[in-house]
Amino acid sequence: MAIGWLNGEWGDTSSLKISVLDRGFLFGDGVYEVISVYNAVPFALEQHLDRLERSLKEVAIPWPVSREALADLIREAIERSQAAFSLVYLQVTRGADDKRHHVYPEAINPSLFLMATPTPHLQHREIKPLTAITMEDYRWSKGHIKSVSILANGLLRNAAVRQDVDDALLLRDGWLTESTASNVFIVINGEIRTPPKSNHLLHGITRDLVLELAATHGMKAKEIPVSIEDLRQADEIWITNTSQEVWPVGVLDGQPVNNGGPGPVFADMDACFQALKRKLCGDW
Repeated sequence: MAIGWLNGEWGDTSSLKISVLDRGFLFGDGVYEVISVYNAVPFALEQHLDRLERSLKEVAIPWPVSREALADLIREAIERSQAAFSLVYLQVTRGADDKRHHVYPEAINPSLFLMATPTPHLQHREIKPLTAITMEDYRWSKGHIKSVSILANGLLRNAAVRQDVDDALLLRDGWLTESTASNVFIVINGEIRTPPKSNHLLHGITRDLVLELAATHGMKAKEIPVSIEDLRQADEIWITNTSQEVWPVGVLDGQPVNNGGPGPVFADMDACFQALKRKLCGDW
């Protein structure tokens, strides 16, 4: 069972209660982060807190506690969970008002919720390429904010699952943005490509780490617009996110990507990523 903290109270997640007038519940008025934990160490913690700070600033929600206090709460959640491999979810909403209305008051206390959920697959990964389809990206134009308002993402993912695939790669006017919960990379002739940062896609922590690793290890990589034609001719397609790290896509729109298995550039990048995890979090 996941251990949680809500506005000063620890407990299992089924016992914690929040006001029905909380704007996160009524309006999706909040932001969140997900942090992977390896060997009881939160991975890329400072990068996640940096992004949280950017999201809070974008939506004009103040820090519910200091950055240092939040980092301490994350570490305490990991310790309380007694799980060396877990995912920490944290969410900040604007808080509860005394009534429901669109205009929020200036003086309102944010709500902070976090939980640590044991996630054994972070310790032992079995790479099975994903299947995906392309779909039109009809989400809002503030995708760089990690908002809890992800109804459209859920609708798109469920529409893909109903077509017996794992995920959807999203296109806006014929250009790739991301998947429903991940950034996307392709490989063409040995060169790694990913769409440049914009308001239409999340500025992923794993995405940035992949680009840094490519530069460090002499791999050809660039941020460049990716068209539907590029996807069709790609030798490899990957998604990147916190829980799956770097993961290959083996089938797109019913057609195998190359031979349908993990490609050689993916294998090199995955090896670099696993080495980085052990460097920062210790071996296991």
